[in-house]
Parts: sequence; structure tokens; C-alpha cells
Amino acid sequence: MTATYTVDTDGGQSKVTILADGDGRIRVRVDSLDLDLAVVELPDGRTVLTDGTRRLALRHFRERDQRVVVHGHRAHRFRIQDARAGWLRGAGGRGGMGSGRILASMPGRVVRVPVQVGDVVPPNGVVAVLEAMKMENDVRSPAGGRVVQVAVQEGVAVEAGALLVQLEAAS
Repeated sequence: MTATYTVDTDGGQSKVTILADGDGRIRVRVDSLDLDLAVVELPDGRTVLTDGTRRLALRHFRERDQRVVVHGHRAHRFRIQDARAGWLRGAGGRGGMGSGRILASMPGRVVRVPVQVGDVVPPNGVVAVLEAMKMENDVRSPAGGRVVQVAVQEGVAVEAGALLVQLEAAS
């Protein structure tokens, strides 16, 4: 089973997908780069990652809402968000926050669309209910607005990134 995360750093944002994890190995995709790594936890608390040619020993811990990775004398800070958490908040991907385009950030089946064109949706208002991983989840509008397009209907399967609802600023 794969798991996808969005990793925010000072230098930008990356999509990280865990493709396989087990038996002391992990296969991961960072944006479009696939890595196959051996993972060893040392008794002193360090983690060693090896890709066959390079060896990287590091320490990692949480600090408030960040993950900190220390390698040598340098600390790197990351914010990690799983795809489902963003989807549940209605962020929905590239067109999500602030654009009025509410997208599905994971595949699922549309169970309910409680809005129609012309409706005014409040901030955090439910614009669709999707079933994914055998759970029904509300998709919410990050900001309020007037519905100008409903791009899906009940019972339809959608892929990640599919437009669900388009909003414009309410006047």
C-alpha cells in the first residue's frame, strides 16, 4: 500500500510517495525521482540510509509541527502533510486554496453534492462528500464563495486532481 505526503521546506514543496516499506528497505518517490534505500536503526539513535553507493547517517525528531533531520552539523526542517489530511481540509491540490477551484486530491466516488450553481458557500462549507478507502469524507471550501460550476454528480468516480466545484468571490 502506498502513502503520499506533501513535504514543505524553506526551498519549496515536494510530493513524497512511499512505494514499499519492509524488511529493512524502503522504496520512495520524491517528486519524479525513485529511490530504493536500505534502512538501519543504530543503537545510538541514528538512522543510516544506504542506496548502494552512498551512506547517510542522520538523526530525526519532531519539534512542534515540524520534523527536524540532522546530518553532520546541519539541521533541515520539514513540514509533512499526508494527502488525505489536505483533502479533508478541502485543499485539493494545485487549484485548491484560494483559487476557487476545489479539486479531489485522491481518487474516490462522489457520494453527495449538497451545492448547486448559484449557492453561496460559507468558509469551511461542505461542497461534496467523497468515499475513499471505504470512508465517507466531507470536502470543504477553504474560503467562502458563490458556486459557478458543479463539475461532478453523485455516483461518479473521480481521480486525484479532478475539479469538483468552482467558486467565485460572493458579492
